[in-house]
Amino acid sequence: MELICDHDKEIFVDADEFKIYQVVYNLINNALNYSGDSRHVTVRQECIGDTVKVSVQDFGLGIAKENLPLVWERYYKVDKEHRRSFNGSGLGLAIVRKILELHNAQYGVDSTLGQGSTFWFCLKVSDE
Repeated sequence: MELICDHDKEIFVDADEFKIYQVVYNLINNALNYSGDSRHVTVRQECIGDTVKVSVQDFGLGIAKENLPLVWERYYKVDKEHRRSFNGSGLGLAIVRKILELHNAQYGVDSTLGQGSTFWFCLKVSDE
């Protein structure tokens, strides 16, 4: 397993620390589970104007374009037939979505079949 963390600088946001920790934990956990044989995941933090963008990228099989909007739904699993070495409840990304919506955050996923997926969210930077 390889987890790389890349960031611009230390910043502060107005957010519930535990809830954002839960978002990042769920995104990293999903990325590790779907990273395929590479078990390589990159976490990035970028400052863009008055926001910070956090992204979690895996290099696994990716998600088909038609399935991208569905990954945020409760109990939805992209690959129900494929046996994996982990069991998930299918709630992780639905929880992520709800927490990010409560924080008025932008969020999304970009994916290419055969190359992996990047889940991301943006929060406003605090004045402090």
